[in-house]
Amino acid sequence: MTTLYGPDGQPLRRSQETRAVQIRGGQPPAFDPTMFNPGWRDGAPSAGAGIYGRYGFSRAFARQTCRTLYHANGLFQIAVELAAAFLVGDAIRYGTLADKGLQQILDDFWMANSLEHVISSRMINEWMLDGEQAVVFPTGPDAPPPDVPALIGLIDVDMSGFTVDFNTRRGATPSDMAERLSLELADQQKLTWEQGQFVWNAHNAFYNDPRGFPVALGAADFAIAYVNMMNMRLNVHQLQQRILAVYKAFLDPNGEDANGVRDGGVHGWRMKALGFRHLPEQGGVIPLIHQPGYTDASGVKYDGVNESLDFLKPAQGAADAAQDMKLILRMVALTIGGMPEHYFGEGGGATRTTAEAMGLPSIRLANKRQAAFRHTIVRTLRAEVIRRGGRDRRWQASKGSRRRVPIDLIDFPIEFPEIREESLEMIIRRAEFAATHGYASAQTLTSDIGFDAAREKERGATALQDNPPPAPGTP
Repeated sequence: MTTLYGPDGQPLRRSQETRAVQIRGGQPPAFDPTMFNPGWRDGAPSAGAGIYGRYGFSRAFARQTCRTLYHANGLFQIAVELAAAFLVGDAIRYGTLADKGLQQILDDFWMANSLEHVISSRMINEWMLDGEQAVVFPTGPDAPPPDVPALIGLIDVDMSGFTVDFNTRRGATPSDMAERLSLELADQQKLTWEQGQFVWNAHNAFYNDPRGFPVALGAADFAIAYVNMMNMRLNVHQLQQRILAVYKAFLDPNGEDANGVRDGGVHGWRMKALGFRHLPEQGGVIPLIHQPGYTDASGVKYDGVNESLDFLKPAQGAADAAQDMKLILRMVALTIGGMPEHYFGEGGGATRTTAEAMGLPSIRLANKRQAAFRHTIVRTLRAEVIRRGGRDRRWQASKGSRRRVPIDLIDFPIEFPEIREESLEMIIRRAEFAATHGYASAQTLTSDIGFDAAREKERGATALQDNPPPAPGTP
């Protein structure tokens, strides 16, 4: 009998079945058999732990889905990280306030909490995965005195004992509606934060509902589909590297078995196929019955006696799969933050000109989300100022002014990374035009071109000093 050799130069031999390597995150989290398609159902607005909620699935299920995919699905994780970095970058800074006492409170609080690091490394990611943010201040015997900055905490909104009490008469935003946060611990201990002791914010909190949904939820299905399709392609290639060819063996109608009994060639065919019956890890051959050259009892005629060994070709559907995966990746980019696909390493048909135009919607959406996140930070700073200075204290509104206003009227100069569609050349040209005609201050122009005005002033930048020297004449 002819012996076929595998890629290693050894005769093909029996081997244990192996499964293709699979990438994690290709299947939905196993929380419920219905998984990601529970359908639209009626029900009371609730944040319960079940899968079904008012709009298809509960917030608890949505949060657990996003949290699990963040650790299990590499595409979903990098999409969340990319969207978060797009919003906050590597740092969030703050400017200078007119009131020195207020500036001191801000400096103490920012440094004591390492707020820059907490925002960029934790708060923004949890907001993307949960869609809700609960910032709390220490209360009771743990509360620090007014002359010491408070150390804030972040509640895990997914804990079963966490609740939000709200009142729509207090305002229209989740931050205003929430009037009490409660957390019941396993030992029956209940922690409560009243107004002024917490800051609450929620994403997609509509219809007088103070609770939100994860920002990244829309990308979950597509991230799973992308990895699942990758796994299917891996499985195809794994199978093809093991099935080297299809062996069509001749079956002799007059053949006999090992005892000399006529069996129609079945024994002979089995002997031919014996060496190819099992698929080794490094390749194999699938035997198929080919029964030519005679007429059976039913009158069926078989012609063309031959045997052949046909080697397989690569999968014909690879090109179609590549297009499908590109489409799924585009949906991931759109749902995570309105980003074009070239943000995720897929250039597609984008040129430099079209890429800039395609980025405009994502920039607008990022500016909107920056405003929402900035809202949480500013309210947190105001809560700390009230804790240390009292609700009735007035603060200097602007430099050189005697007017003093409540803290709610003070705008904190929180500086997010600039997100806009202009090129660096356009920004510099605009800054030069504004400087020439005196339309903007040196501090504003410095920040506009990407420098931290406060830090550069401390480092001795001449144009940012209170009495800058005259600019040298243009030759």
